[in-house]
Amino acid sequence: MGKYPVGPTACSENSSCHVLIQSLTNWAPILVFSFWGYAMIVIIIFLLYRKFQTLKRSLTPVIHKEGPFMSGSVHFENSAEELGAKEDVRLDVNNRDLHITGYENTAFGEFCYILCCVVSLHWLALFILIFFDAYNQCEVGGIDNLCFYGNHVIFGSYEFNAKIFFVIWWLAAIWFIGWVINRGRVRNWFRLPCTLSQAHVVNVWAQDQREVLSVNVSFVIQMVRIIQNKLIPLENRGHFETHLVTRTAQGQHFFVFRGERYLIKGNSILKASIRAGNSFSDFHQGEGGLTQEEAERRFNIIGKNEIPFQPETLMQTTCEELFSLFHVYQLVMYLSWFWNSYLFVAALMAVVVCLSAAITIYTKHRSQLAIAKLTRYVTQVNVFRNQTWCSVDSRDIVPGDVVKVADDWLLPCDLVIIRGSCICDESALTGEAAPVQKYHAPNNAGIYQAEGHGTRHTLFSGTRVLQAGSRQNHNVLAVVTATGMATSKGKLLAAILYPEQMLFKYDEELPVVVILLLIYALVCFIISLLFMNMTGAETIWVTKWTYCIAIVNQIMSPLLPVALEVGQLQAVERLKTCGIFSLNPSRIAIAGKIRVFCFDKTGTLTKEGLDFIGVQGLQRHGNEILFGSVKAFDKGDEIDNLTRHGLATCHAVSKYGSRYVGNEVEVKMFQAVGWELIENFNEPDVVYDGNSEKLKVIKRYEFDHTRATMSVVVQDIQGSFAVYCKGSFEKLQQLCFQESLPEDYLRVAQKHALDGCYVLSLGYKSLGDGLALEEILEMPRDVLEMELQFVSLILFRNEPKADSQVAIKSVKEGEVRPVMVTGDNAQCGYYIAKQCGMVAPCAQIFLGEADADSSIFWVPMSAQMDDIMESVQTAALFDRHQKGLESGVVELAVTGKVFNILRRSGWMEKLLFSVRIFARFSPEDKVLITNMYRDQGVIVGMCGDGGNDCGALRVAHAGIALSEAEASVVSPFTSKEKSILSVVDLLREGRGALHTSFACYKFLIMYGLMFSIFKLCCYWYGVIVCQMGYLFIDGVAVLTLGYAMTLSHPEDILGKARPTSSLLGSLNVSSVFGVWFINIMFLIGAIHFMASQPDYVKWPARYSHGANWWTLGDNWESTVLFFTMYFQFITSAFIFTFGSSFRKSVFHNWTIVVFYGSLMVLMSVLLLLPPSGFTSLWHVASEQFNSVNSSSPVWTLYQEAGGSSSPAMSFDFRLRLWLLIMGSLATIILWQKVFAEGVIAKFVASRFPSVRQKFLV
Repeated sequence: MGKYPVGPTACSENSSCHVLIQSLTNWAPILVFSFWGYAMIVIIIFLLYRKFQTLKRSLTPVIHKEGPFMSGSVHFENSAEELGAKEDVRLDVNNRDLHITGYENTAFGEFCYILCCVVSLHWLALFILIFFDAYNQCEVGGIDNLCFYGNHVIFGSYEFNAKIFFVIWWLAAIWFIGWVINRGRVRNWFRLPCTLSQAHVVNVWAQDQREVLSVNVSFVIQMVRIIQNKLIPLENRGHFETHLVTRTAQGQHFFVFRGERYLIKGNSILKASIRAGNSFSDFHQGEGGLTQEEAERRFNIIGKNEIPFQPETLMQTTCEELFSLFHVYQLVMYLSWFWNSYLFVAALMAVVVCLSAAITIYTKHRSQLAIAKLTRYVTQVNVFRNQTWCSVDSRDIVPGDVVKVADDWLLPCDLVIIRGSCICDESALTGEAAPVQKYHAPNNAGIYQAEGHGTRHTLFSGTRVLQAGSRQNHNVLAVVTATGMATSKGKLLAAILYPEQMLFKYDEELPVVVILLLIYALVCFIISLLFMNMTGAETIWVTKWTYCIAIVNQIMSPLLPVALEVGQLQAVERLKTCGIFSLNPSRIAIAGKIRVFCFDKTGTLTKEGLDFIGVQGLQRHGNEILFGSVKAFDKGDEIDNLTRHGLATCHAVSKYGSRYVGNEVEVKMFQAVGWELIENFNEPDVVYDGNSEKLKVIKRYEFDHTRATMSVVVQDIQGSFAVYCKGSFEKLQQLCFQESLPEDYLRVAQKHALDGCYVLSLGYKSLGDGLALEEILEMPRDVLEMELQFVSLILFRNEPKADSQVAIKSVKEGEVRPVMVTGDNAQCGYYIAKQCGMVAPCAQIFLGEADADSSIFWVPMSAQMDDIMESVQTAALFDRHQKGLESGVVELAVTGKVFNILRRSGWMEKLLFSVRIFARFSPEDKVLITNMYRDQGVIVGMCGDGGNDCGALRVAHAGIALSEAEASVVSPFTSKEKSILSVVDLLREGRGALHTSFACYKFLIMYGLMFSIFKLCCYWYGVIVCQMGYLFIDGVAVLTLGYAMTLSHPEDILGKARPTSSLLGSLNVSSVFGVWFINIMFLIGAIHFMASQPDYVKWPARYSHGANWWTLGDNWESTVLFFTMYFQFITSAFIFTFGSSFRKSVFHNWTIVVFYGSLMVLMSVLLLLPPSGFTSLWHVASEQFNSVNSSSPVWTLYQEAGGSSSPAMSFDFRLRLWLLIMGSLATIILWQKVFAEGVIAKFVASRFPSVRQKFLV
């Protein structure tokens, strides 16, 4: 047994020691009390003055309503215009209100705030003083003599020091917790409310933007929601931020909220934003640029062209992290540990917390620096101002500036091209790997939308211009449309910096768990006091209170919120090894609950490149027009001139060096023709067959998703003009003369699509040579693209990727419904869906079609197009095939047009989970269908290759972009492998991470529950486990096993079940409470077994002093309680890591196997070994504590009072105790494996399934 401390002697009992503070009437306490009184009086005076000023000014918050963009273009022609009239205000589409209150600084208020900061510091100074008094001249002589007490040179005695500590602890706890809860308000408490025009700072309250992911919740959560809505209605739940009000050189006041500038005009607020134009013609009219005065005036409104994100300093990040409720709670609890002679244990735990905080601070600061690196970009821009080209810092450009676009230029803002064309790399923004060609905007009255009709004319901030113009013409002009946070890059970064809050079921249940634990902790606190009073030990009330606080600390573990996140952090690292990168780790757990996954087709399910098969033109038999055979250029087939000319000209292909770039389909098509593209300076493009045939493209209309066509006006060498138009075969059917179409046009086109072809149709119209060029250029697109002659079908092979079928099979086996959302036709989508296994071979697919009156009818899709197909109306389909729709024998396919009609009529919600293929979907439609799944309460994922999928990728709960960019801002997840097997990896990791997080949560709950019982038993007997025991509980078991649990890998195969997301669900409750109950029963058995031993002598607690806790472990009770509970506790970590169907077996986690096995062996050896110096470190009862001349002061007093010595714990008893403990471990393993997570649990789950929306996968 180790040597106990024998000194120092308390200063009050040592005549040579002078006590500095003998009572509260000494000068030092009076000085502290005076400081408290002074601070309180000064602060109260200011708050009364503030209240008086507030009532006098009768101020109320200014409400700023945010909504959609105001329409109409605004021009700055008169510098004397009022501010409100000369700006176009952009308002957020979230339609939320901002409540804005102005505050002004005063010298008195600043003094009071500094005084409060001094008060905060003075609490820490007082604790240092108390600790110095408690440990001054303490002894350090071994594990049982680690600086347990000092000579109390300041307060003279332990009792006086304890009372001082108790008072200071409570005051400091109330002060710090109150400050942390109100930390966003405290600073403004010492400012005076004022009008916005006088304000130095503004406090902005905004309604929380969040989505609750749990639709079907327990009765408890329903009641919690009702109570929350009664106390704080949903519309009143929000957050507030305080921002500095800044003044420009021209006197304009503004503040920045979430990266956007808000202007203060009198006592009203306007969001600063300027539109350079609404229509394409507006931008062309602004080709003359701005005057310097106009540019300065606009700059005064919108400010610098930068994303106003400044990373916090390391000090700010540290304060933000440490001054949180989580860390303040830890500080308050560990202060009691430090005071109560647990100096080294408390120091160890404090070091662990500080290291954890340091890692968090470092990670957060590094993340902020990475984002700052994305936002900080400065370049020189050639701007046309005052009718002169000048070089301007990119931070000083404003909307409306005309700039010259350069080669290899990383764009600092959003622009619309008004002259020339560009080739851009947009991979960093959209994930689209192939270079994209951009063209000048038409000079017409069409409405400009950067992410709609204007995409092909818009240069987006953050993307790179590879080539401006052609090799001969680099004169490309563009007008600035947006700067700063209003740019596309700014909006994407805003989604990262200020993400939508998603509340999982466990987020709602965690407060309930905390309240239940708090109630349990209070009950244990009261019982502990009763038990300690019953032992008769000589202990002052502060010591008893400290021991009771310790039990509360263990039950209310501050690590509980962290436990629900640790699994996700490990999953992030594992996903990186799979080539999947995440910008939002919190979405990983959400991915574990996904029930529907949407897949783009082209480039996602199918190979990126399309193979050009050939064309199918026409042949005549008398007056009958028929399709000819499919012909290909590479086979030397003879192809008619109209088809060759159409393929050579009707595209948007451009040259980047010697490489053709543009849409992959068009590049393949043009290369198949074998012609050459010539891009001339300030001249139309020319295509040349290498001999004598040349065609000049004098006008080009880009592909329009709404029209589903693109067209060109071509002039041949004879001067004749013609129109070539290509697009979807359905659209060309409407645009062509019906006489030019074969009777089986639609059937043949659909048959090709059903055979897996990507099918386009080519039309032609001769304009002759009687029209002047100017007349042709002025002809509207609608006129040019009507009354066409059908020429041929253009066929491409669109084959699925090699791993698509495997991935879709895994997704379906994982009970996740895969659906296809594509811009291609439904027939091709059907073919790919069959090839991938998305559609079952036996399933019958009905395609929704719409007639001219927008009436919906459904036609069976089949490869046998010669069959007579009967169409049915929607209601008839639903009634006739309801059972088939519910069983999956019948599934549906809809086009974008049909989808929108069904959505408006209300039918889409009924048919949503029966639709497998969503075809001809525009980017906007993809967002709509993703939101529709979300509105149904379903967790939905989206997988696409960027580009047209960007919106849906961002809207989905877990979007994964197949992109070469390592961390594309287009979605929460990015896969560099470009394989949809990444979806399977994400689902596996999501489920594994969620299960791991819940395992860690249960481990910490078990820690609190088990050691509350352990401590109650200790207090009943008046014993306390030795210091080495607590080191191995808190410093070894919790840390090592808790960390090792997070290292479990997910299962290789995606199972049918999804892990629970409910903390209060039957699975978690039965697991925790079942193990806890078994442990208590075996603990009671161990105590009864101990009490039945003839050699057992109960610990004489009445002879002990509670403050000298290090002397309270020399007994049988400590040994039995510690070893029984410790074995059970470490085994709980092992059984909660079993794996189930979401994680690999615990035996694949070598770290926890080694840690757990080592602790099991060590504890077994300690219990069974004969007494030695090694076992004495743990005060194992194999040593005879109650021996004659015992070194234990308690047993010595017991013998002096007439008690007899007693033998040590025999080996036979210790062996039987060990076997009893092993029996308890076997029982809890059996419970967890068979009942909690095994066959019994699965049987109960099948009999009582969770209430949720059901649909087939």
